[in-house]
Amino acid sequence: MTLVLSRSMVRLSAACAFSIALAGATPAFADENELVIALSTFSEETMTPWAGSGQRKTYLDLVYEYLTYIDPQTKETIPGLAESWEMSEDGKQWTFTLREGVTFSGDHGEMTSEDVAYSITRIIGEDSRAGPASPMRRLIASVETPDPRTVVVNLNFPDFELAQGYFGASQQLGIVSKDYVESVGDEAAQADPVGTGPYVLDSQVKSSEIVFKTRDDVDGHWRAKPEFETVRFKVVPEESTRVAMLQTGEADIAPIGFDSIPAVREAGLDIVSAEATWSPVVRFGGLIQTAENRYNADNPWAKREVRQALNYAVDKQTIIDELFQGEATVASSDTPVSAWSGVEPYPYDPEKAKALLAEAGYPNGFDITIRTFTTAPGAELPLMAEAVSLYWQNIGVNATIEPVDWPALRSEWTEGRANGYVWTHRGFPFASAANGMEAGYMEKSVFASFTSEELEQMIQTFSTEQDAAKRQAEFTRIGQYLRDEAAAVFIALANEPYGVSDKVGSWDITTAYVWNFDQVGKAQ
Repeated sequence: MTLVLSRSMVRLSAACAFSIALAGATPAFADENELVIALSTFSEETMTPWAGSGQRKTYLDLVYEYLTYIDPQTKETIPGLAESWEMSEDGKQWTFTLREGVTFSGDHGEMTSEDVAYSITRIIGEDSRAGPASPMRRLIASVETPDPRTVVVNLNFPDFELAQGYFGASQQLGIVSKDYVESVGDEAAQADPVGTGPYVLDSQVKSSEIVFKTRDDVDGHWRAKPEFETVRFKVVPEESTRVAMLQTGEADIAPIGFDSIPAVREAGLDIVSAEATWSPVVRFGGLIQTAENRYNADNPWAKREVRQALNYAVDKQTIIDELFQGEATVASSDTPVSAWSGVEPYPYDPEKAKALLAEAGYPNGFDITIRTFTTAPGAELPLMAEAVSLYWQNIGVNATIEPVDWPALRSEWTEGRANGYVWTHRGFPFASAANGMEAGYMEKSVFASFTSEELEQMIQTFSTEQDAAKRQAEFTRIGQYLRDEAAAVFIALANEPYGVSDKVGSWDITTAYVWNFDQVGKAQ
């Protein structure tokens, strides 16, 4: 009852905020050749692939392109800047043949193997702030460029999914011009990106808007035929304002929360929703059992029984129904993986939770801190923290909720300082499920939130197994282990809804790739 009441109050508040925002808005007479996208954040606002988080892909992917892409219909890996690739039998060497005649914007010449090798070197460099930097650094031994169109990547251990994984469009290996970055320097390159994509940066107002325009030679672009000459990104943190902007025509695309879906539809606008693109989850701090500086044995949740209890205590289906408008499924992991689809989620069983707490030595519960933040997708994370805290309170676990901002939390997490609390987070799908596992559950990854000696060995066995059937079986075993160990409080696999104006026509987004704004078509 408390959860429903809290939810009703939130809905009323959101409705009032929406009405106020709408009342103060004036109809916009937008340029038919301009696509306006309202985002909740620009993240770091740096413009090179290695200089920040993957969240910047929302706008950077207009400029940078990738060696491979995912076909939105078949979900198969298809050629990108690499027209073909070959893997050695042992999975430790990959040879990419580059597409001929692809040029960088401006006067920066044709893309060659030197540019690709340089891009790889920078993404795995010690100064890289890209999310996959640490596991890629561990994986890649060397890169060779035998000729201008051939790139040979030698690995320290097998990766049977490199082309669709770390080197694909769902990750951060955007290809840059080596000569450009080296000639102008990192600071200038981070302010003015040069890539092979169909757009170039036109203007930027920090923390306000970023505008891209089609490059002068876009008519001959090898991949994209943009229908909008200009794409204008605006920072609009408040969801009610984004919804109002959609209705008044001030924005054409905007990520929205689940509560806003009815209002958008009632306004006669469409919803484009990618299925299971993120996973609301509660992560535990201090559970990297193989690293002394990232493990805290004094935390109550250092005991498996406590983590299991915290999972059993939460009614995840009610959270899905109340917070996510039913657009989600109960999760047994923090990323959609076909090999884990048979792993049973924790059922709602508060009595079982209380028994496990008593067994672990906490019959009267304990105090815990939940840190939370908002993002898109993820506007519901603070509400989810409130719901989780109420369910935990029912079993004697007293939670204090601390709102924070994502950059600060990200820094503490990646620097090994998030060891004494838990936090809400959003898991993501990966074109290569193995990449997601490595990022979240290996000591070498700065984004790991759980691992153990047993798990590290299981992942090593999986990584070196060449037989496809055995690899699948081993991967399923890992998923079951993560569930049984309660590596996190897995809540749901949720869809990612966008509101779109009547200016927008075709737009194919998928679970693995939702940043293809250069593919948005005009309504007929």
